[in-house]
Amino acid sequence: MVNVVNAFALPHTLTKQIIQRAGGNPFFIEEVVRSLIDQGAIVLKEGRFAVTEKVSEIPIPNTINDILMARIDRLEEKTRQLVKVASVIGRNFFYRILSYVASEVEDIPDKLSFLSEIQLLQPQERMGEVEYLFKHALAQEAAYESILPPKRRELHLKVAHSIEKIFSERLPEFYGMLAYHYSRAEDLEKAEEYLIKAGKEALRSAASDEALHYYEEALQLYLEKSGPDADPEKVAMLEKNIALALYNRGQHQEAIKHFDTALDHYWGKLPKGKVFVAIKLLSAFVHLLATLYLPFLKFRKTPTEGDVEVISLFSKKCRSLAVIDTKRFLVESLYLHKIISAFDLQKLQNGAALFAGVSALFSFGGISFKLSRKILDVIRDKVEKGDIRDYTIFELCETFYNFLKGNWEELRDYDDDLVERNCKIGEIWDASLHLYWHALGNICRGSFDKAKSVIDKLDELFEVYQNDLSKIFAYELHTYLLIKSQRLNEALIESEQGIQFGEEVHSAFRELHTCQAWIYLLMGDIEKSERCFQRAEKIRRQIQAAPFQLSNLYRIQLEIDLYRLREWMKGGNRVKAHESRRKAIRSANQLLAVTRKVAQHRTDSYRLTGTYYWMINKQGKALRWWHRAVQEGERLGARPQLARAYFEVGKRLLEPESKYRDLDGLGEREYLKKARALFEEMGLRTDLDELDQVARV
Repeated sequence: MVNVVNAFALPHTLTKQIIQRAGGNPFFIEEVVRSLIDQGAIVLKEGRFAVTEKVSEIPIPNTINDILMARIDRLEEKTRQLVKVASVIGRNFFYRILSYVASEVEDIPDKLSFLSEIQLLQPQERMGEVEYLFKHALAQEAAYESILPPKRRELHLKVAHSIEKIFSERLPEFYGMLAYHYSRAEDLEKAEEYLIKAGKEALRSAASDEALHYYEEALQLYLEKSGPDADPEKVAMLEKNIALALYNRGQHQEAIKHFDTALDHYWGKLPKGKVFVAIKLLSAFVHLLATLYLPFLKFRKTPTEGDVEVISLFSKKCRSLAVIDTKRFLVESLYLHKIISAFDLQKLQNGAALFAGVSALFSFGGISFKLSRKILDVIRDKVEKGDIRDYTIFELCETFYNFLKGNWEELRDYDDDLVERNCKIGEIWDASLHLYWHALGNICRGSFDKAKSVIDKLDELFEVYQNDLSKIFAYELHTYLLIKSQRLNEALIESEQGIQFGEEVHSAFRELHTCQAWIYLLMGDIEKSERCFQRAEKIRRQIQAAPFQLSNLYRIQLEIDLYRLREWMKGGNRVKAHESRRKAIRSANQLLAVTRKVAQHRTDSYRLTGTYYWMINKQGKALRWWHRAVQEGERLGARPQLARAYFEVGKRLLEPESKYRDLDGLGEREYLKKARALFEEMGLRTDLDELDQVARV
């Protein structure tokens, strides 16, 4: 910074004064130098800058604002007026708008050329128009603040009128700009009109950040303007669009509040009391059974345009609930599908796909795989194959069913085209969910490279659409992938970054706290593992979790209990060991119960239960559980879990106190050999090192 000032050979006292007032701001120095050039204190001679005698007569302003205003004030009157008008339009402004608003100023092109020469403005081209940009935002702000408020309002109104006239054939591109200028002109009716139009346009083009801003501004403006006389219909419309913008961003916690407000207006409040909820739930379930087994009694009504809109809104609310509150998701999804079943699905937009969603309710909710399959079979022929929404939702429901039940051989490969097409129509939730389940399936089967490429796609969705749910999924999956790959230090860093991101976007990362407990346990730090587990358990108690969300938690709980049991048995503390035995068998039973509904950790649940029985010297029972672990791991193709089941069997059969030398006709060496082959296939170096150590012993 000092070198920049000294480059002009300024007097020492002046140099010191500039540096002191700059306070480390290079822009201050730049503007001081430009100001000195403007006033002739620095001149260009023979291609080089030189200092003149005037330099000692010129005071150095105290602030950057003083410098900028001094530069603007030194302009001749009409040029100064042009700069002020331009500052009202914004930091960047189109030439045609400026010419219309400042029509009384002559020779505008020459004046703009001069302002570009002195580097106050910078010309460019955008949207097929000649545009100018204030080189520094502070210059535009200084010029704007120098205009008296009444004159500002008058100019903003004139700018708005000029946009409407000049760009009348492409007005949607300027809705946001018009809303801003009418708002500044205090024409609240017009500002509200264009805010709503801008929000609608942004939602249509999947620009959720902009849509959220416009609709929130419109709602605030309307409520301030209308007070107690606000029209509930209009408030509901604005609340609905705020909810949709939040939903598109993946901010489901906030979206649900706005969905509730809008739907309370359209459909009335849903019952809250336990008795009323139970009655509604029973009624909805009876209606569902009727649609499955007596379909001729249902699917008759023709939906109105309003029905279609509100059903779509309710459907999106249920999707948000699936992420945030499983209990409410189950209750309200069943209620929604009771309503859907009254309508002719062919006349209801994406009606078949929406109805298929109840299949996910029964599989994801762990209620009944049989009913889930029945719904998919009934609705399959009604799904429009050429409709991207219909196909995507049906494909997702089948994926839930096959993954959770354990039909992993029927899981389809990730479909890049499907993701792209959903993104084009703004269905980022569907695209993210498709990526999530396919990445998870690949991790569980040990296809780590495939999983990483799908996780990278989720990161891309976040970068392009700023969808928080996409990023949340990416953090969870990448952490899980790193754990499965035994890259524990990297997994810990990823989980920390994910939890920090979750705090920033107000999302509870229960899965990442569970993963951290797992990481610390694998690292051998039981105290930190238990603290992380307690945090995850606290979050779980606040939210009614689905079996899928519980399976990982119960798995870690069992591993912690087994660690403590091993510790107390080794230390000879009988009281603590007895207490740990009770905890471990309770945890094992919890895990086994939930893995009947979720296949993800089923192989591990059998292996760990076998380990428990081996530890308490019930070796025959242990071998029966390991037999089940091997069978299920092989059936699923769950290579990481299967490899560790092989390793566990081989390692235990090698122990001197083992009463057995084989399982299903294979000895310890065969099992260790099988484990080694899978570890090598998946590139699990840490597991191979542990296996080598066991083999040497």
